[in-house]
Amino acid sequence: MKRITSILLVSLIICTSAACSSQKSGSESKISSSTEVSQTSFAAPETADEPVSSQNGLSVKNAPELPQSIQETIDDYDFEGVIYAVKKGENVIAYAEGTLENGDEIDINTPMPIGSVSKQFCAAAVLVLQEQGKLSADDTLDKYFPEYEEGKKISLHNMLSMQSGIPEMLSEDIEDIVSIDKKEEENKAAIKKWLFDQPLDFEPGKQFEYVNSNYFLLSDIVEQVSGKKYIDFLRENFLKPLGMEHTGTIGELPDSPEWANGTTYKELDAQPGLTNGCGDLISNVEDMNIWINALSSGNAISAESYKAMTTDYSQSQYGYGMFLEIQGGVGHPGSIGIYSSFDYLNKDEDLTLLTLSNTIYPPDISMFADDLITDLTE
Repeated sequence: MKRITSILLVSLIICTSAACSSQKSGSESKISSSTEVSQTSFAAPETADEPVSSQNGLSVKNAPELPQSIQETIDDYDFEGVIYAVKKGENVIAYAEGTLENGDEIDINTPMPIGSVSKQFCAAAVLVLQEQGKLSADDTLDKYFPEYEEGKKISLHNMLSMQSGIPEMLSEDIEDIVSIDKKEEENKAAIKKWLFDQPLDFEPGKQFEYVNSNYFLLSDIVEQVSGKKYIDFLRENFLKPLGMEHTGTIGELPDSPEWANGTTYKELDAQPGLTNGCGDLISNVEDMNIWINALSSGNAISAESYKAMTTDYSQSQYGYGMFLEIQGGVGHPGSIGIYSSFDYLNKDEDLTLLTLSNTIYPPDISMFADDLITDLTE
């Protein structure tokens, strides 16, 4: 059975001791936290008039019976969570099974943190600003962070394509300078200072290294250029126009007790600002389906920008926020805390696959998705 490349299996995970709690294998592991947030339903901000795409929620009532190969794959990985797949316009999987941290049943519309799938939104935000003539992927980083001496060598393109040489911020060194008790701006300032004091890992543009720091800084640039908070920019340009009513940020959870279908999420150990741009979003499969198809159809970004997202710049099968050549398609895995996700689009097969889980061991989400893709395309 064909496997996704090893770099895909390990590079996305934003969990470290500074960023998230212990991993969960099966149903025994828990998020380490003393705070619980009660939630009942996503109360999205006002939606735009006549959104590009909007649905009333998915249902498993009329879902097709799972093929034996799919059920075997689910059983092999002890998967609990949500799987949604559409092939040639037909719903081929609408699966929801398991429980959330408060014991509530997972259903097809349950949102969960999507980890590094969030990077697609950050890349798209930068490209929209480029379409508007407000920045260029050729800009160097010192334009936005003049205090960063190495910034003269690094372009936004280098950062988008993971070729910047900037070191990984999610390391043990960060533990001492960020805190869940600090405000977002305090943590962001501390992270930037730490990053700008570090030597580069390699000469920009010379090699590929997947690091979250790139997208953390890119989200800051989106705020600088747009004059808006990052999530507000996403809402204005993507979430509202597309009718994505079930997508928000981890940082909004404490103040949004109505989110997430009656679920209680124990507090993710993600210090304010730490995951910005690189792993900060929560969504469900309905919204993820809208999103990845909007990217490729010109409803979220231009065709030229989508081509930029899906071009391999480093022979590492990574574009801008997208892994490429995943069994003929594109997508991205994501992990944070006990949560794992995967979005996938294969235009030749006319196949979209979305997964969310709170039980699968994060490095296994790519293998799990790869096996599902094989099952769906054989």
